[in-house]
Amino acid sequence: MDNTRNVGSGKPGNTGIHPKVFMMMIAMVSMTMLFVALTSALLVKKADTLQWVKFTLPPIFLYSTLVIIVSSVFLHLSYNMYKKGNQTYKVLMGAALFTSLIFCYMQYTGWQDLVKIGMRLDGNVSGSFVYMVTGFHLAHLIGGILALLITFLKHVWKVKDPLEELKRIADINRRINFNVLLIFWHFLGGLWVYLFVFLFSVYKIS
Repeated sequence: MDNTRNVGSGKPGNTGIHPKVFMMMIAMVSMTMLFVALTSALLVKKADTLQWVKFTLPPIFLYSTLVIIVSSVFLHLSYNMYKKGNQTYKVLMGAALFTSLIFCYMQYTGWQDLVKIGMRLDGNVSGSFVYMVTGFHLAHLIGGILALLITFLKHVWKVKDPLEELKRIADINRRINFNVLLIFWHFLGGLWVYLFVFLFSVYKIS
């Protein structure tokens, strides 16, 4: 059983949400509101048929969706291994980081594909919205990648004393930080799935 829920105020028997988790939840609600506003604005603008240009979404966005889901699975498995004291978690954390970088590259490739079909950032509003929605998500993901990178480096940094390594694994603060990162990572993955489904329903895929 994960003990991160029992350290809200440090009092015995406390089962409240840890402050770090609570702050992350508030941040995720704020980000959700931002993207709901963006997608709502896209629907409103799409109703303006005089300006809206129809086109199909490059298939690379579908493939990148699969990649970010895999990245989320890797980090989840990493967290489970970490709680068990299995050092394999470091490899899985590295895999989550690597696949997230692949996702970023694929998003950039998707933008290049949009340019090839004549949909530029400063062009028709129908294309500009795709850049805006995917760009905002990528900006949030880059923040998550930096957090994951820092966490990864801290965990792979070796200590000579095996006992000290065990203490690091058992450290409740490190576990909480990892848990918060995992929650944010799953949120970013879920957010992109929502955005992809939304964009697919608007533009379809070629």
